Amino acid sequence: MLSISTSWNSSLHTDAAEMIRQLCALGTNTIELGFSLTESIVRAISEARQQGLLRVSSIHNFCPVPNGFDRFSFTPDYFSLSSPNEEERAQAVSLTKRSLETAKNMNASALVIHAGRVAMAQRTKELAEMLDQGLKNSPAYTAIMRDMIDERKRKKDLFLSAVKRSIEELLKYAQEIKIPLCLENRYYYREIPLLDEIGDLLDTFGDTEYLGYWHDVGHAQVSENLGFSRHIDFLARYGTRMVGVHLHDVIGGHDHKVPGKGNFNFSILKPYLKKNTIKVVEVHQPASIEEMKTGIDFLNGILSINENIS
Repeated sequence: MLSISTSWNSSLHTDAAEMIRQLCALGTNTIELGFSLTESIVRAISEARQQGLLRVSSIHNFCPVPNGFDRFSFTPDYFSLSSPNEEERAQAVSLTKRSLETAKNMNASALVIHAGRVAMAQRTKELAEMLDQGLKNSPAYTAIMRDMIDERKRKKDLFLSAVKRSIEELLKYAQEIKIPLCLENRYYYREIPLLDEIGDLLDTFGDTEYLGYWHDVGHAQVSENLGFSRHIDFLARYGTRMVGVHLHDVIGGHDHKVPGKGNFNFSILKPYLKKNTIKVVEVHQPASIEEMKTGIDFLNGILSINENIS
């Protein structure tokens, strides 16, 4: 079964009951809890789950939003697991442990985490805009890419070291409560992990079932469209460690679109999806219920989710 991320409609509702009703109206009772949910909303979802109204496939860090923060502006990157500032890194670890507890309480199968970022200029959106304008591979585009690659290479070691310390702490807790941590490939080039860094992080902690890879289709395809890495390489190299996928469509440098409304070839995923792979539709607004239903039907058809995945 497909799961639906609350990222689709959580911003539309302050009432949890209406948010849940709208999610269930899509024809699936399985959801992923996104990162824009308050404690009260999470409690309401827990009650609905206990009543048998829905299942929770996975949790996206941080969930719930910490007390004192506005849920509409708080993001998974507010506190960074790769921060060299020990106070911030410790806060990120503490909140991630809380999200692991949410996953345990919801009987979820995984926690999706952002592993932080390298402190550098954010220019990915600038490249995406140039891609839209047909300027890919122009001298200006190439110069920006070269500068981004060089700056990140110079600065990354400090931040990768910090995120390894964070994962070491978190992995002990994940093993204790039996919830896998999943490293998600990211949209912005400054974020961790890039393609090679996924392997580095997985190898650092060995072949454990409590640290896995979460494949975001849109992020991988944007990376390819911008010229940084090939989509298929994420799947080929880390498919055996892939716990779940975020499914959404892409146009150029823009993702989180309704499946079937963009240009991504979802059929390339089929060899890597197993019966127990968590499959989450992670579409953002604007997208109507009718568009979402069409997108879900599209995915069920092209991926044969209800038929052939073994």
